Parts: sequence; C-alpha cells; structure tokens
Amino acid sequence: MANGAAANDRAARTAAPGAVALVLAAAVAGAWGFGAAADGAPWADGLYGALRGNGSAVLAGYGAAVLAGSLLRTVTPQHRSRSVGAVWAGAALALLFGALVALLAWPVAEIAPDSSRDAVSRRDPGFLYPLWLASTLLAPALATAGVRMGLPLTPQRAAAPGATAPEAATSAASAAAPEAPGPAASGAAVPRFRLPAEGTVRRGVLRGLAWGAPMFVFLLLVSAL
Repeated sequence: MANGAAANDRAARTAAPGAVALVLAAAVAGAWGFGAAADGAPWADGLYGALRGNGSAVLAGYGAAVLAGSLLRTVTPQHRSRSVGAVWAGAALALLFGALVALLAWPVAEIAPDSSRDAVSRRDPGFLYPLWLASTLLAPALATAGVRMGLPLTPQRAAAPGATAPEAATSAASAAAPEAPGPAASGAAVPRFRLPAEGTVRRGVLRGLAWGAPMFVFLLLVSAL
C-alpha cells in the first residue's frame, strides 16, 4: 500500500521544479515589457483609458505568465500528466478567462477607488483595482504550469453507508493502492461527484474566482463610501 501511495503522489506532481518562480518572473517581465512598449505610444491611450495603466500591466503580465507556464509544461514531459494538445487547450481557456476578466475590469475601472490622482501624469496609485485583478488571475496562470493550490478540495471517494471514521480512512488508503484483478475490483467505490481534475486550468479558474471574489466585493464597498 505504501508503494501505491508513493506512486500516486508522484503522479500528482505535475509541476516542474521552479514552475512558480518561472510563472511569476514571466508575469513581471510581461508587465514591464508592456509598460515599456506602451510608453508614449498612441495605441496605449485607449487601454489606459479603459483599464488604467496598472490594470493593463496586470493583464499583460497574465498573458505572458500563461504562455510561459504552458511552454514549461510542454517541454517537461516527466512533470506533465496531460497531452501537449490538452496543455495548450488549457492555455486558450486561461486566455479566454483573462479576456472575460478584462471585460469586467473595464466598467470597474470607472468606479474603483482613486486616491491622489495626478492630472498631469495621469498616475493612479489606487491599489485595490490591480490587487483584485492579480488575485483573480494568479491561480489560473499558475495552473497552466501544473501548479496545484488551495480550494476547491480534491474529490473524495464516498464512504460506505454507516461506515465509521477509521473504516472510511482505511477505504481511502486502500483506494490509493493497486488493486488485484478479480471480481472485487469491479465493485470498487467511485467518487460521488467530480470537480475538474487537479492541476488543470479549469480548476485554476475556479480558484481564481474564489480568491478574487472577496477582493472584488471589498473594492465595491470602498468605492461606495
């Protein structure tokens, strides 16, 4: 049973070492690169007007992080539990989610807290708006590299009716061990329900929504004061 649990743990490690650092570095580089390219560029005025400079930088960094995470997962097959096609389908989903967040961020930019606005430089040091974007987009960006974090919980196998806690723990442990072929294997317990699988972008999107929602509500409350 110990060998089975160890094998299951190895299969769950879908992120390559240093994946978090690489994704965060790509996000910073993407945000910095966008700022450098947009400095004084006429095309940036529309983005700055709709999403602010800091919001545009967060979204640009998110796009760079998604591409870097997907590329890392593509070139490290020993840490990848999905096909290359599925990895880049996840990247497309992550970018689509980022686009939907940007659509929501457009009207929110008009009501977000604005402190000490400088009419000359058009700088807006209000921090809740980019903080909300970052908290919403961090989890899906890391998920593209196979990083697993936080909520939602992993689906658990259903315990037998009337089973005690020790019996349920024994059942969960035996599920991780390889089963011997035979009639008993066909009657193995199955999960009651399935959330999106671990390490996928779908799960990262759910986490992003869960992490960003409290910040979004707080932003709206502060804006209303």
